[in-house]
Amino acid sequence: MDFDFTEDQKLFRDSIKEFLDKEIAPDVDERDKKGPFTKEEAISYFKKFKKIGISFGLESLMELGEAMDAVSVGILGEELFRTWPSLAAVVGLSSTAALVAFVSDETKKLIPKVEKNEVIGCLAITEPDAGSDNRSIQTTAVLDGDEYVVNGSKTWITNGPIADVCLLIAKDEEGELIALVVDKETSPFDTAELHKIGWKAGPTGDLFFDDCRVPKENNLMNIAGNISDMPEELSGLMEGVDLSKYMNLLGMGIVSLILAPIRTGMAMGATGIAQAALDGSIKYCRERVQFGKPIGKFQLVQETLYNMHALTETSRLLGYRALDLFSKGSIDTRRAASLAKCYACDAAVKVTYDAIEIHGGNGLSEDYPFERYFRDARMLTVPDGMANIQKLIVGRELLGKGFAAYV
Repeated sequence: MDFDFTEDQKLFRDSIKEFLDKEIAPDVDERDKKGPFTKEEAISYFKKFKKIGISFGLESLMELGEAMDAVSVGILGEELFRTWPSLAAVVGLSSTAALVAFVSDETKKLIPKVEKNEVIGCLAITEPDAGSDNRSIQTTAVLDGDEYVVNGSKTWITNGPIADVCLLIAKDEEGELIALVVDKETSPFDTAELHKIGWKAGPTGDLFFDDCRVPKENNLMNIAGNISDMPEELSGLMEGVDLSKYMNLLGMGIVSLILAPIRTGMAMGATGIAQAALDGSIKYCRERVQFGKPIGKFQLVQETLYNMHALTETSRLLGYRALDLFSKGSIDTRRAASLAKCYACDAAVKVTYDAIEIHGGNGLSEDYPFERYFRDARMLTVPDGMANIQKLIVGRELLGKGFAAYV
């Protein structure tokens, strides 16, 4: 097993880091304090990503996917979160906008805007009474002729207040979970802003659906048929993609299939935040002098750096392992994703806490980024399944059928 990056992966990492340090990093400290992005601000950042070939259109994402292996995907996640978790979360969830290529002609009209990075997406699963227990979802989608009529509400939705497109998880008339692509312009829904401990610049909110009518073709459970009806150029693109290995993962259930790569992305994001905190702490330990010598010469400080480094490296390895399994369509994906998410997010909280300790009073100051690292790391532990749920998922996967700790 080779743990070294290839030359191409190193070049990709260096180019992403250079772009982020030049185009994004100068804004972070001041802009993050001002609160959630407006839609216009988010799109202005999205457009910068086109400079390095990252677009949220299906064709662009597929071409990017062909050029990137699992390790490169992990590198991208690490670097985005290392630089600005608020923006990383907004960017990551907007990739759901690519799904407009699979649905109704009415919604496919968004494809040109998606290709220009002018459409913001979101994923809506959580509800006021259905967080970890997604089987208690109460939002309904009842088929009425050629449309679903959606009623219900969602909460803690990243990008919710500024989203153009929503990937909505709801229950159909038979009580089965389905995934609908909802275009806000043609299927209006209301939103409200929520405020939170971290990711201050990332909009988060409630969504409200009141007799919201969505074309029945926007049900992603019909994805096989929808692919055949795609525009010729996109159909040709999809013909070269082996979807069977991912279809094998449908046994996890539609929600778990959606969440597995997101949870792995959270693990890589947590690794990026931890690495930023570790890098800053190493620099400070070399420069900060107390009792006549750099604090890096004190044994307890070196032990703290050891712990921070061990947690970060372990998180990284678990994240890349989960990415590799998902890319292969492995049945172990669910376990690996939950293991990586739980471990790395908890580790990031510990690493950023220790970074504050190393910096003393400066660690508490908004003039340094370490209090923001801590708040942003704490944010990662909750979305897409809290730590306790991830542990129960891993336990069930290890023990097998019949051992679920929750029914």
